[in-house]
Amino acid sequence: MPEKDDAVSATKETTVATTTTATTNPVTTASTPITATVKTTPEPAKTETSEEKSAGKTTEYVSRVNESGMAEQIDQKADANKFLALHKTAPVGTIMAVKNPQNDQTVYVRVIGKLPSTGDNDKVVVKLSKKACQQIGAVDKRFRVEVSYMP
Repeated sequence: MPEKDDAVSATKETTVATTTTATTNPVTTASTPITATVKTTPEPAKTETSEEKSAGKTTEYVSRVNESGMAEQIDQKADANKFLALHKTAPVGTIMAVKNPQNDQTVYVRVIGKLPSTGDNDKVVVKLSKKACQQIGAVDKRFRVEVSYMP
C-alpha cells in the first residue's frame, strides 16, 4: 500500500467543453493543473566495509608492556592525594596499572617523570606516590609489584 509521500508528480489537464450557439461567446477551455508533491529521501552515504578499510592500509598494533619487580614510595611533599609514578622507560603521561601480587590489589597511576638511574634505584621498577601505595596495600618500604602499560 503506497504512502502519501510515495506519490509520483503528475499534471492532469481537464477540459471543459461547452456547446456554442450562434448568439453566445466562443468556446473556452479551462485547464487546471493538479500536482502532487514527491518527497525524496537522499540515498544513504555508502559506508566502507572492514575489507575496504584494510585494503592497502596497514594497521598498527601496540603491544602491552608487562614488568615485574620492586616498587618504592616517592618521597614527596605536594600532591599527596594523587596516584602518581616515576618509571624508567615509560613516557611521561602514560597511565599504567600497578598490581600488588600479594593481595591482588591494582591501582592505576600516571607517570609524571623518569626514575633517576642512581644506585638506590637499580632494583626498583617504579616509584609510587603515597596515595597509590596505600591503595594497593603496601606494608613495607619496598614491595613486589607487576606493572602493565601501553607505550
